[in-house]
Amino acid sequence: MNKTQSKDTRMFAATDECMNLNQVKWMNILAIVLIKDKLAQNIGAIKGYDQKKSSSSSNPVTTNKDKLKELLGVKLEVLEGIVLSYAYANKMSELVKKVELLANGFSKKRETDIEPNVKTFLELVRELQPQLAGYELTEEMIADVENTRDQFVALVGAPRTTIVQGSSATSQLEILIKETKDLLTQQLDNLMLRFKTSDAEFYNSYVQSRMVVEPATSHHDKPAETPPAA
Repeated sequence: MNKTQSKDTRMFAATDECMNLNQVKWMNILAIVLIKDKLAQNIGAIKGYDQKKSSSSSNPVTTNKDKLKELLGVKLEVLEGIVLSYAYANKMSELVKKVELLANGFSKKRETDIEPNVKTFLELVRELQPQLAGYELTEEMIADVENTRDQFVALVGAPRTTIVQGSSATSQLEILIKETKDLLTQQLDNLMLRFKTSDAEFYNSYVQSRMVVEPATSHHDKPAETPPAA
């Protein structure tokens, strides 16, 4: 939420509080009741969209994904070492080439290439598993790599998705703030004129609530919203 939106939101909250404190004075006027209910709903929705927007940063997701990629590389390296040792011991040059093609340079592979490469490599390892009994290569080790791979794959594309969601929240926030400002300026301000002479104290309190300025600032600050016409 930018500075202007924050000022508008504080003004909405101050107006809502003013109306709550003086509910007995307008509770029998249906038009005001409906507008007041809508104001409260919009304030809640604005808070929700702002929280969604604030939590949309892709950095935590990216960091977690990078850590998983690094962990996956470490676990794959263990399996690669076992298979290469077996291949060299049995002079299986074709197997050496195949393993190096699939597992080497893991950190430099594109994210979209990791899942198919790991899948193919693990299929190869499972085919060789009977011959690798003496190397203590267990099914648990393979399953562990698969689990880490699945966690990593689940995060591929997540930062972009999060950014898109954040962009949507920003757009909805802008629309909702404009709608709420229009609700006050075009409707509630006009309805409140009836209290200008009949209940000047309430009316002046309402006008002040519509002129919220930055907190802890000087009296020279401009109001967040043009007050109702005098």
